[in-house]
Amino acid sequence: MPARERPRRRFLWFGSFALAVLAGIVFALGSLRLAFIRPASSEGTVLLYFLSTLVFFSFLVLGFVLIRSLLRVYAERQRLVLGAKFKTKMVVGALALSLLPAIALFLVSYALVNRSLAKWFPRPLEVVRDDARALAQHLIGEGERRAFELARTLAEDPSLRPTLEHRAFAQAQAFLPRWIERYEVAWAALSTESGELIAAARRPGVTADFRSPLRDANLASAPNKRVFTQFIGDHNFHFSLAPVQAPSGRLVATAIVAVAMPLEMQAKIHEIEAESQNYEALAAERKTYNWQALLMLLFITVLVLYAATWAALYLSKQVTVPIQALALATEEVSRGNFDYRVETPAQDELGTLVASFNRMTSELGESRRQLEASRQRLEQAVTEVEQRRKLMEAILESIPTGVLTLNQDRIVVNSNPTAARLGAQGGATDVGLAEWFGNQDLGLLTTLLDRAARLGAASGELELRFRQRVAQLAVTVSALRTDGREEGFVVVLDDLTELLRAQKAAAWQEVAQRIAHEIKNPLTPIQLSADRIRRYLERQARAGPAEQEESARLIGDCATQIALEVNGLKTLVDEFSRFARFPAARLAPARLNQIVESTLASYRSAPNGVTIRRELDPTIPEMQLDTDLMRRALANLLDNALEALNGAAAKEIVVRTRHLTPLPAVELSVADSGAGIPAEAKSRVFLPFYSTKPEGMGLGLAIVERIVNEHSGAIRVEDNELSGTRFVIELPTRAAAPL
Repeated sequence: MPARERPRRRFLWFGSFALAVLAGIVFALGSLRLAFIRPASSEGTVLLYFLSTLVFFSFLVLGFVLIRSLLRVYAERQRLVLGAKFKTKMVVGALALSLLPAIALFLVSYALVNRSLAKWFPRPLEVVRDDARALAQHLIGEGERRAFELARTLAEDPSLRPTLEHRAFAQAQAFLPRWIERYEVAWAALSTESGELIAAARRPGVTADFRSPLRDANLASAPNKRVFTQFIGDHNFHFSLAPVQAPSGRLVATAIVAVAMPLEMQAKIHEIEAESQNYEALAAERKTYNWQALLMLLFITVLVLYAATWAALYLSKQVTVPIQALALATEEVSRGNFDYRVETPAQDELGTLVASFNRMTSELGESRRQLEASRQRLEQAVTEVEQRRKLMEAILESIPTGVLTLNQDRIVVNSNPTAARLGAQGGATDVGLAEWFGNQDLGLLTTLLDRAARLGAASGELELRFRQRVAQLAVTVSALRTDGREEGFVVVLDDLTELLRAQKAAAWQEVAQRIAHEIKNPLTPIQLSADRIRRYLERQARAGPAEQEESARLIGDCATQIALEVNGLKTLVDEFSRFARFPAARLAPARLNQIVESTLASYRSAPNGVTIRRELDPTIPEMQLDTDLMRRALANLLDNALEALNGAAAKEIVVRTRHLTPLPAVELSVADSGAGIPAEAKSRVFLPFYSTKPEGMGLGLAIVERIVNEHSGAIRVEDNELSGTRFVIELPTRAAAPL
C-alpha cells in the first residue's frame, strides 16, 4: 500500500466508525425510547439535536467523498488506466444493485412511518384517554363521598357528643376501636379545634402513618368539612373531616376518617394516569419523531450507497492492483528477465496467483538451466532403450524357440524369425491363430490359451504339419496382465521333433529290453523242461515199467510248465498289440456325470474299508465324448487308486467333476488317500511299460493319457491335499476333433 494512501484510509475507517456510532445513538434516543438513555432534561434534548446535526454534516462529508470517488473513477477511465474499466463496472454494478432498492426502501419506510404516527395518535384514542381519566376521578370521588359519610356518621354519634362535651377523652379513646370495627375503616381520630389529636385508633393490620397528611391538610383551616385522597406507604386513602357539635350546638371536636382504596382500583387508576401521561408526552414529540425518522432513513440510504461504492472500489483495487503488477511483470519476463518478482501484496486467489507467478519465474530460470541437462539425459535414455530393443530383437532372432505375441482377441501381433518359419503365413501379423498355422486343428492350443487366461500359464505338446513335415511342438502360453486386466498372451513354440524322436528311441529300447526280459524269463523254464524230457526219453528205452510210469508223470509236469509260460508270453504279446492298435475316439454328445455314475456302479462292491465318494457338478453341459473310452480311462484310474490303498490307514477315493467357468472346460479328478507317488516317478508314470508295481505291465496310465489326448484334453498328476495321489483330467466342453 502506498504511504500517501494510509492516512486517508485511516481517516475513512475512523469517520465511518464514528458515523455509525453517532447514528446508533441518535436512533436509540429518538426511536427506541430506551429509558436508560432517554433525555430526561432540556440539556439531553439539546444533546440529541446536536448529535442529529452532527450526523447531518457527516452525510455531507460522505456525499462529498462519494462524488469525489466517482469522479476519480471517471478520470481514470478517460486516461485508459489499466483496470479502470473493471473498476467502473464494479462501481456501476454496485450502485445499480443498491440504488433502486435503497430509494424504494426509503420511500416505503417513510410512508410507513407517517402512517404509523397517524395511527399512534388518532382522535378516538384521545377520547378514550379523557374518558378513562374521568372514570378514574369518578371512582376517587365515590371513595371520598363514602369517607365523608362515615366521618359525618362518627361526628353525629349520640354517645360520642356528650362525652366530648364533658371532655371525657378517655371514653372517646375507648369508643373509637369499636366504631372502626363496626364500619370497617382504616383509621379514625378526633381532634381539637386547633388540630391537636385527642383520640385516634386504627384497624388491625394497618401500619400507615396518618399524622403527616393531616398536618399537610391544616385541619384548623376547614372546621366544617374537608375531603381529600392521599397516597401513604403503598396505599391510597380517602380522608374526610366532619365537625362534632355538642347538644348545645357548640363545636367540641373534629371527626377524621381514613378509608383505604381497594388495591385493584388503585392499580387501575395509577395505570390510567401513567398511560395518559405517556400518551401526552408522545403526542407532544410527534413532529420530532417524524423528523428523526426522515433523518435516519436519509442516513441509511446515503450510507448504503456509500458502502456499496466503497466496497466496489475496495474490491476492484484488490483485483486491479495485482493485475497491474502482473502485467508489468509479464512484460519483464517476455524480455527474458526471469529474476523479476512481483512485490505487490495480494490476498486470496490473487495472492495465490502472484505467488504462483513468482514461483513460475524462478522455476523458469531453473528450468532453463536444467533443460540442457534433461535433453542430454533423454538422449542417453533413448539410446539405451534403442540398444535394449536391438539386443532383445537379436536374442529373439537368434534363439531356436519360436515366440508369438497375441493381443486380447488372440490375434498375432508379433513373431520372431523362428516362429515365422513354423507358420504357414511366414511372419504375417494381424491374423488369427488358425490362419497363421494354416487352418490346422488347434483344439489343444485353444485349451492352453483358456487355461493360461485362468491360471496365468499353461503348457502342453502339439503336433502340427509344417511344409511337408510333422513337427512335435512343446507349447507354453503365458498371459499378459496389467493391473489385473488381460492384455494378451505370449506363446512359446519349441520344436521337440528330434528330441521326441530320441526319447521314443530310448523308450522303445527300454520297451525292447523289458519285453526281452519278459520273454527270456519264461524261455529258461521251457528250455529246462525240454532238456528234462529229452533225458527221460533217452532213459526210457532201458527203463523198467516202474521207471516208465515216473517218466510219463515227469513229461506231463514239464508239458504243463511249458504251456503256462507260453500263455504268459501270449498275454504279453496281446497287451502290446492292443496298445499298438489303440482305436481312434468316436466322439458323440454325452454327459460326463452320467459316464462317472455308470462307471462307479461297477465299484459298489469295493473291498472292505474302502469308501468311494463322489462330488459331481450339476452345471456341466453336454460334451463331445467317446463314452466307452472315457469309462475305460476312469476304470484304470479307479483300479490304480484301489491298489494304492493297500496298507493305508484311511481308505478313501474321491471322484470329483467341476465346471471351469468362464472357460469352456471341465475338470475330472480321482484322488486317493494312499502312500502317493515319489516325485522322481511323476514325470514317467505316463510312459508305456513303466510301472511302480513289480507285477504291473505299465500300460494303464499310458492308455489313459492317450484317451485324454484323443479328446483334446490334458492329464496331470499331483499330490493330494493330505496324503495320496490326485489325477486331474481337463477336457474342453466344445466339440473338438482328435489331433
